[in-house]
Amino acid sequence: MIPPLPRLLFAFVFFAFASVVLRADGATPSPLPPGAPLVEAEDFEVRSNPALVDLRRRGLGEWHGRAIWRAESAAEATDPWLVQLKARTCQAVRKGDVALFVVQARAVETRHESDQAQLRLVVADEAKPFPRIAVGHYFADRQWREFALPFTFARDFAEGEVTAMLDLGFGRQTVELAGLRIVHFGAGVPIASLPRTRPGYRGHEPDAAWRREALARIERLRKGELALQVVDAAGRPVAADVRAVLRSHAFEFGVAVNVDTFTADSPDTARYRRLVGELFNAATLENALKWGNWIGEKKPEDYRSRTFETLDWLRERGFAVRGHVMVWPGKRFLPAHIVRMLDGPERARIPELVLEHIRDIALATRDHVSEWDVLNEPINNHDLMDAFGRGIMVDWFKEAAKARPGVPLFLNDWGNHDQRQSPAHVKAFEEVARYLLDQGAPLGGFGLQCHIGGVLSAPEDILATLDRYQASFGLPVRVTEFDVAIDDEEIQAAYTRDFMIAMFSHPSVVGVQHWGFWAGRHWQPNAALYRKDWTERPNGAAYRTLVKETWHTDASGRSDEAGRWSARAFYGTYEVTVRRDGREQVVRVEHRPDGGGAPVRIELAD
Repeated sequence: MIPPLPRLLFAFVFFAFASVVLRADGATPSPLPPGAPLVEAEDFEVRSNPALVDLRRRGLGEWHGRAIWRAESAAEATDPWLVQLKARTCQAVRKGDVALFVVQARAVETRHESDQAQLRLVVADEAKPFPRIAVGHYFADRQWREFALPFTFARDFAEGEVTAMLDLGFGRQTVELAGLRIVHFGAGVPIASLPRTRPGYRGHEPDAAWRREALARIERLRKGELALQVVDAAGRPVAADVRAVLRSHAFEFGVAVNVDTFTADSPDTARYRRLVGELFNAATLENALKWGNWIGEKKPEDYRSRTFETLDWLRERGFAVRGHVMVWPGKRFLPAHIVRMLDGPERARIPELVLEHIRDIALATRDHVSEWDVLNEPINNHDLMDAFGRGIMVDWFKEAAKARPGVPLFLNDWGNHDQRQSPAHVKAFEEVARYLLDQGAPLGGFGLQCHIGGVLSAPEDILATLDRYQASFGLPVRVTEFDVAIDDEEIQAAYTRDFMIAMFSHPSVVGVQHWGFWAGRHWQPNAALYRKDWTERPNGAAYRTLVKETWHTDASGRSDEAGRWSARAFYGTYEVTVRRDGREQVVRVEHRPDGGGAPVRIELAD
C-alpha cells in the first residue's frame, strides 16, 4: 500500500515578467510533430511554502523564445512536492491519446558543486487515490538540458481531470526552467517517435564505488565456510564424493501473495503457485490478514478457508510467513463497525476490541506466521491515537507479545528508506520508534515500504539511512513492500539489481519482499516481474539472475582422509549428496552464520 500524496496547505507566489533575451548553451529543444497545447507555462501555479522557495521570472529573459523561471529551494524543502509547479489540463482527451510533458532546465546552484539538481515531472489522475499516470525523475547539471516525458492516456478524461506537476523540493538547489508545457498529439502520433529522457539515479554508473563496496560486504556477510565431515556407521572418517547445493537462502527473498489468485479456479493459478515456489522463500498475504478482510467484511463466506489454504501451502514448503497487519489505525483502513463506534456512544469499547482482534488473529495463525507487522503507517494514519492517546500503540505491541511470545514484532511505514529524499518522514518514523521503546513496547524490527516510482533513491542514500537506524536502534530491518514502477524497463531492471545488491549487503537487513510479481495481479502492473502473459520482464530477469544464479552455491569435491570437505558458501539450507562405493546418500544441512564453525557430521549408512 502506498499512501496518496499528502494534502498540504500551500501559499501562492506570483510571477513578474521580463523581456531580455539570453544566449543559451547546451541542447536546443527537440523538434516535435504538430500538436495542441494541453498545458501551457502560464497555466502553472506555484504551490509551495514561500519560506522554502523563491520562484520568479523577474530579470531572466527568454531561452529559445521561452520565458526563463528561477526556482531557489531552501534546505528545508524536505519532500519533492513541497516545492511544486502545478496546473490542470485545458481540454478533454481520449483513451489512447499521446502527449508529451517537456521542460528545459539547468542547475545554477546546488548544495555541493559536484551535485546535480533534481526535478520530477508528474502527470496525475485527480479521480484516483493513487493518481500517477506518468512520472519522470531527472538530474540537471550546469548546462541547459531538455527533459521530455511522453505518455499515453489510459482512459478518457474531461477538461481539468488531469494534473501536471513539476516537483523541485530536493533540498537546497537553484534551478532555471524554460519551455514548461504539455503538448497533446491525439492518437495519430506513435509514442516512440517522441523525445524521451531516460530517468536516472545516482550510483547507476557501472564502476560506482558504493556497488564495489556492497559486493565486498556480501562476500563477507552472507557467506561462510560450509564444513562437513563424512564418517561411516562406525564413526570412522571416509573419503567420499560430496556435492552441496543451496536450496533456500537464510536471507528471506519474499513476495506478497494474493489469496484470490492463489486459490482461483483458473489456468493462471498453477503458474502463479509454481513461480512463487521457484523464486521466493518467504511471503506475506497481500490483503487477507488485514482486519476487515480477516473478519469477512466485503468478502465471500469461504475467504477465511481460502486464506488458510494459502497459508498451509506456504508452510508445507518451508516459507517464512510474516503477518500484515494487526493494526492500521486510520479510519480508511479500520473495519466499518470500528469507524462507526468512533463517533458513537460505544467509543470507549474500541481499545479492548482492538486487543481482542490482536489476540484472535495472532493465535489463529500461530502455526503459520513467524513475524508480524503490529503497527502500520502511524505517521499518516493516527485516528485511533487521536481518540485514545499515543499509549494505545504500546498496548498493541504488548498484547501481540503476550499472544505470540518470541515472535518479532515490526513497525511498518512508507517514506522511511531515504533520509536524503524524505528527511521529515524518516525523523517522524524514528520518533515513533523511540517513543515505543521508551514506553516498554517490545518492538522487534523496522519495516520499510519501498515502492519506488517518481524518485529513484540513490542506493548509497538508502544504505546511509540503514546505517542511521542501526546506529540509533540496532534493530533488524526488512524491506516489506518493494517494487519499481517506471516505464523505462532497462533502468527499472538496473535499479532492481542495484537495490537488491544494496539490501543484501547491509548487516541489518533480514529480507526483501516484493509486493507482488505478476502483472495480472499487481497494484502497479508496470512494476511486476512478469507480464500478464507470463513472459519475464527485464526486472524479473535481474532479480532471478541475482537470487538463483549469482547468489547461489553449487559446490562439489572429495572429502580427505579425515573425512573433511569444505567450501565457501552462501548461508542457507543445503541438499548434500554423498557418494561412496557406488552408493548415494542425501541429507539436509543448515549452514548459518551462528553455526559455530564446527563441521557438520554426516554419517553414512551401512
